[in-house]
Amino acid sequence: MEKIRALPAGSWLNLGAPAADPQWGRARGRAWACRMPYAPELHGAFLTGEGVHGFIKPDGHVMDDLWFYDVPQHRWICCHPGSDVANLELKLNADGFEVNADGEPIPLSQWGHAYENVTYDTDAHRFMGMPCMNYDYLAKALKQRREGWLGGKKANTGHSSPWFYDGRTGHWARQVTATPTPPSSYGDTFTYLPGQKRAFFRHVEDVWFYDTAANAWTQVHPTGPKLPFGIDATSCYDPKRERIYIGGGSYPVTPEGTNALRIYDLKTNAWIDPKPEGAPCHGSNSYPTNESMMAYDAPSDSVIVFRYGGKQEEHGIFVYDPEKNAWSEAAARLPEKWRHSTNGFFEPALGVYYFHVAGDSSEDGVMWVYRHGGK
Repeated sequence: MEKIRALPAGSWLNLGAPAADPQWGRARGRAWACRMPYAPELHGAFLTGEGVHGFIKPDGHVMDDLWFYDVPQHRWICCHPGSDVANLELKLNADGFEVNADGEPIPLSQWGHAYENVTYDTDAHRFMGMPCMNYDYLAKALKQRREGWLGGKKANTGHSSPWFYDGRTGHWARQVTATPTPPSSYGDTFTYLPGQKRAFFRHVEDVWFYDTAANAWTQVHPTGPKLPFGIDATSCYDPKRERIYIGGGSYPVTPEGTNALRIYDLKTNAWIDPKPEGAPCHGSNSYPTNESMMAYDAPSDSVIVFRYGGKQEEHGIFVYDPEKNAWSEAAARLPEKWRHSTNGFFEPALGVYYFHVAGDSSEDGVMWVYRHGGK
């Protein structure tokens, strides 16, 4: 911790592999899962989402596991080891949720990839996630699901809350909602808004808000230009301006020569094309969740895109200044041998970024720390 506090601006520190969970080992790297939701009161961040499609770990568990990285202790804590496919037996409860013998909802393969579908409720102190279900990849391994407890039925996805995990109790939860649930799938954007007791959710062109106090969904219809990209955009929340920045998505990628950054203004319910000066990633309009991470950097009041995948010449640390409406590139470079499957978060107490750098679905991850510094 003293080394981290003393880390100069623009510098990196390799912390090595975190200590393993005594029972379940170390968290594996996972693709398309750039965001690790940070829990300030727990001083750490959560990691979930499958990597290789349908991958089953040597211990027989699927990568629908949930992990917590403990910052002060530099260690992994396994919150949920994942589904034991050979022995898993669930049932549908009265609300249509898949639950275990104790009646606890179990998120069976709910995040084929995590994308930006995961966040943290800083008011109720719980992990939250919108599903990106991955049943087909495990159809053979989980034959008992289709032929057993579902028996031709479908689990509740039409009137349901996000998934919750409470780190204090160690239990999952999901609730029935009176209002319809928005569709959710690959590459959505789910962001909790601290102090507002609601979360922003974007699916394709649709924008919804989840009211955590009322347990209700509301769809809104923003004004402004349509988004120029498809799924899998990186994003972050700017509490100073009450804006959500989102950009660099895929399928399709924003056309060359145009701007891939968009802003959702919470005050006016509008999409904004800021038409900034310059561009990140040396002109590339692709900075999706498998190759990049976007974050609002409070110390410098800027938006940062860490680009570590794709073409080598597009790698770097790119800074968007909301006041100047302009992009620039940081002098600092990414460490050598950076890996594609990188997961990260900003740690505000220390003012640094943490990155879990690992092979996809591999246990070879190490933690890197980066301090950006102020303006």
